Amino acid sequence: MNELRKEIEAAAQTELNRANAIFPLFSSPHEGYAVTLEEIEEAEEAMENVKSSMGVMWDRVRGKSIAHFLDKETTPVAIYRQAIDAACEMVQAAAMLLKYEMSMPSKETEESMEEYGQ
Repeated sequence: MNELRKEIEAAAQTELNRANAIFPLFSSPHEGYAVTLEEIEEAEEAMENVKSSMGVMWDRVRGKSIAHFLDKETTPVAIYRQAIDAACEMVQAAAMLLKYEMSMPSKETEESMEEYGQ
């Protein structure tokens, strides 16, 4: 698990670098929150796809008849792809949390600005 964690952290850093090359830092806490929340919601939707597909797979395992249009979407390989999509969305959320931290002035910076009336 430690090796995987390091790889995921590296992926989040890579995603942060990619995002920073395209978009500026967040201009406010509201923007940082909104962008991060959007990524979290996308991750939740991706995970719901996985759970739904697993439910169909389980019904198939138990011998229930499944609508044919679900056959291609609920194979182990298809669910694998859905799980990878969910993981990617979480990596993007992690990257946006780092971007949020980078975008907000530190407590020391805030105190200095207040001290000088800014």
